[in-house]
Amino acid sequence: MDISKKFYEDKIAENVKTSNILLKQINIISWSRLIILILMLLIDYLLYKNGEYTSLIVSSIMFISGFIGVVIYHSNKLEAKKRSDIIININKRGLDRLSGEFKKFKDNGSEYLDENNPFINDLNVFGQNSIFQFINSTVTKGGRERLVNILGLKEEVNKKSIVNKQFAIKELADKVEWRQKFILEGSMRKSSDRAIRELIGWGKKGNSIKFISVIISYTFIFVNFVSILLSLMNILPLSFILLVFMIDFIVIKMLTKNMIEDINLFNDIKNDVKEYSEILSLIENETFESEHLKELKDKLINNQVSSKIEMKKISNLLDWIGDSSYNAVYFVLNVLVFSDVFIMRKLDLWKNKNGKYLEKWLDVMNEFDALSSISNLAFDYKNWSYPIILDNSYICGEDIAHPLLGEKAIKNNFSIKNSEKVALITGSNMSGKSTFLRTLGSNLVLSYIGAPVCAKEFSCGIMKIYTCITTRDNLEENISSFYAEILRIKILIEACKKEEKVFFLLDEIFKGTNSKDRHTGAIVLIKQLIKYGGIGLVSTHDLELCDLEKEDDRIINYNFREFYKDNKINFDYKLRQGKSETQNAIHLMKLAGIELS
Repeated sequence: MDISKKFYEDKIAENVKTSNILLKQINIISWSRLIILILMLLIDYLLYKNGEYTSLIVSSIMFISGFIGVVIYHSNKLEAKKRSDIIININKRGLDRLSGEFKKFKDNGSEYLDENNPFINDLNVFGQNSIFQFINSTVTKGGRERLVNILGLKEEVNKKSIVNKQFAIKELADKVEWRQKFILEGSMRKSSDRAIRELIGWGKKGNSIKFISVIISYTFIFVNFVSILLSLMNILPLSFILLVFMIDFIVIKMLTKNMIEDINLFNDIKNDVKEYSEILSLIENETFESEHLKELKDKLINNQVSSKIEMKKISNLLDWIGDSSYNAVYFVLNVLVFSDVFIMRKLDLWKNKNGKYLEKWLDVMNEFDALSSISNLAFDYKNWSYPIILDNSYICGEDIAHPLLGEKAIKNNFSIKNSEKVALITGSNMSGKSTFLRTLGSNLVLSYIGAPVCAKEFSCGIMKIYTCITTRDNLEENISSFYAEILRIKILIEACKKEEKVFFLLDEIFKGTNSKDRHTGAIVLIKQLIKYGGIGLVSTHDLELCDLEKEDDRIINYNFREFYKDNKINFDYKLRQGKSETQNAIHLMKLAGIELS
């Protein structure tokens, strides 16, 4: 049994057992709460009926204290069960990834599909049955955005950064228990819809509370307590206290009128901040060996200011923030001691000390979140390999397979190196040409993000990926699939002319035109791509293109074949050198019932 599969199954079994035990305890505690409440009412009634008022008060205090204790204990057990259930779900998702059932994961990143991107759509980076859907386990909004940028190769890719990420991902893969704690803490609380950028923006703003507001607040608090004292001494009537509180309410509204937006923000994101606090503590408390992870962790401590300590402080402060419109207890507290003013004052002091670090801390958390997702691949697939990053524009691999196809994937060897520039892939319909193009492209993307690839061995240079595999009509812009293909080819040519290191994957180019134009256009394009330094693969049904190999040793031929058994067409999806010698279109027509004679 695979190590990863056994780990997931053991964790599920362990936590299912724990969850069941906790459920029984929770049910017992629930009944205990009801029994305590009934006993309190019964005993208090008997004491009241017998006129034992002192005993009644003592009894009530004891029962209420016991009830509160049981409620707290019950809450702790509910949280413990929730933690076990989350761990169960985390490990079930792990098994789903291994079995290819990741396609049912709801978050597939389809909003990031982009027809104008040179490779994202063709290589299934986002959308249904995509790399994003396969690996994503991020639990923070910023981490998800970071993973999207990484997969989209939005940042400059270089050999040093790739190698550093490889070591980081290897290390995180081995820290599977730690990664699951990371996911657990990020899944415990319901996040708000307010963007993380709003919290960062608050950290860069000026102070909300002026010192004069603090002086005014202290003055009114003093008046409040003096008024209450005088009322208890029967010097002032109760109506005067109510008047004082009404004035307090008006004053608080005046003092905090410029803080309403911040107060609403804090009400919305307090759960997020608590989540960030727990996650940053996990990072800061962990020991890392890889250079990239150590550099990230070092950013969490600035001038002896610790992110875990300071984020815990702001989390505790935000716990005091309450919406006085819905929370009666907080309303009374706010009127009595001007809590909004003093909490915002403390938040200002926190911001003055830590606001400049906040964005950096959250960036570190997001990077760990994204890298942890990528590490799922390294832990789940121990037989995958980390690619060797070359200084030249070569690709060479042994037993290369598509990372999303699981056990169904067929492994092939392939190389394009030295003077070779273009590999022509021929073969009949459904023989595997398009899948192989995507196989190389997907593994290149994984290579550039520091992940292991689905191959026994894989070496590649750093190149910009351009694809033209699936083109569609765009009715809104009145663009046919053929013209869409032409536009993509134009972008590719322009990139080559700019002397970018280009790797292209072209599937059945110029398929929207007649065979003569298609043949002529393909020859001109291939020669032009070679001229401007591009390298890549071109799949085609045009067997005459294979003659280019005789004219130019920079062009090499590969093919896929089919075979027939019991009057049925079969494919082995194995890549072979040389041009295709078989075609299946006529046979497929006959199988469809089309009479050709």
